[in-house]
Amino acid sequence: MQPVKPAPANAVPGIIETLSGGFEYVNRVLWVVAIPIITDLFLWLVPKLTAPAVFDQIRLWYAQMIQTYASMAGGDVDPSTLDQARQMVTTFATQAGHFNLLTLLVVNIASVPSILPPPRESILPFQISTIGALVGVVVATQILGILLGCLYLGVIGQQVRDGKVVLTKLSRRVWFYWLSVVGFIFLAIGLSLAISIPIGLAVVVIQLVAPGAGVALLFVVQAIAQVASILFLLYLFFLVDAIIVSEVGPIRAAVSSARVVANNFWSTVGFIVLVYVISLGMQQVWMALSGTTAGTLIAIVGNAYISSGLAAASLLYYKTRVSRLPAGSGVLGRVSA
Repeated sequence: MQPVKPAPANAVPGIIETLSGGFEYVNRVLWVVAIPIITDLFLWLVPKLTAPAVFDQIRLWYAQMIQTYASMAGGDVDPSTLDQARQMVTTFATQAGHFNLLTLLVVNIASVPSILPPPRESILPFQISTIGALVGVVVATQILGILLGCLYLGVIGQQVRDGKVVLTKLSRRVWFYWLSVVGFIFLAIGLSLAISIPIGLAVVVIQLVAPGAGVALLFVVQAIAQVASILFLLYLFFLVDAIIVSEVGPIRAAVSSARVVANNFWSTVGFIVLVYVISLGMQQVWMALSGTTAGTLIAIVGNAYISSGLAAASLLYYKTRVSRLPAGSGVLGRVSA
């Protein structure tokens, strides 16, 4: 029997070790789970904020557009296609009209984990009646939600990076994290428009000149867009982790995240798959528990702890890998080996 060789001292932890380490870090700052717990209690106990009248206006406006298009096209439009379009818009408007806009607080790229508890039916919802108010609520909830998420992840990130939490330092740095995340969103929107508008115009022109070639080109563009979206989500999986751990701006964070994934591709894929499997599995458990008041409370607390452990594991995974990137390529951020 040959003796087992010990792992090198500088070896990065494996996926299971990283997950275990994430929960160990959370246990040292267990109070941080109060942030997702309070957020979920807020969404559960506060009345819904909906906008059925606004989405009904959008439905009527779209129905008028369909009618105008049908009148201009004459008999070249299939009536069943128009009916299907109207039905889809009606279904969307109905579902969107009942959507709780306050849940946008926890739906962003730096969000606080949530089970999205449905508000109690005994509480009547507040309703928005104008498009301007709807836009204002969407923008406000996103801005506040990102700030809350940066504060939450900043606490865990400090513990993972520095081994302790200094709230005075965090109170200054959280604004940088917030600006970096918001800046990335604007950069992503601008880049998407800069790419999609010229390509869209080119496809339209080609369809007018050569319809057959235009359809084929549209299919190719859609396929490329789907592949690009998958790669975008994969290589920027650690974007927020890079902003918080490395304390860098959005562009450097995006590059750093991509380098970590590229240098640890299959390990990263395995880590992401495992995190999503755990998250989706626990989501089913929380949904099963949410049928009663006691079950909802258990689900809120359980989700806060487990999701915090997974968030810490993601930060730890990024930290241990970014410190081993080749120095010749320029290690981004302030994390050193």
